[in-house]
Amino acid sequence: MELLWKCAVIAVSASLLGLTLRRSGEEHGLLLGLAASALILLAALQGLTGVEALFGSLWERSGLAPALTLPVLKSLGLALLGKLASGVCRDSGQTAAAYSVELAAVCAILCVSVPLLRSLAEVVFSFT
Repeated sequence: MELLWKCAVIAVSASLLGLTLRRSGEEHGLLLGLAASALILLAALQGLTGVEALFGSLWERSGLAPALTLPVLKSLGLALLGKLASGVCRDSGQTAAAYSVELAAVCAILCVSVPLLRSLAEVVFSFT
């Protein structure tokens, strides 16, 4: 709950300051948005330490190989990075670049997921 309050205060403060800076130039607002996004991302990542430990213990107890669990975590990180980067592109008015970043994120997720898909295919075809 405290994490959400911190992120909300940063976002609202940056938005209000961005409205004030809009008069002096568009690039200042973009830089302010990037700085606010970075602060919010760092705050959110600090809040995930307990979740990381929980997932680590769950995967350790499940007995699944890291080759199966690691693509899931990598895909999550790539999706979040792609979403953040495309949002920044949209804020700067570069919608084509935003769509390109989203497409690149999907391609990267697909490449990272190949070992998982290969293992799934082996399981499916072993039953037939």
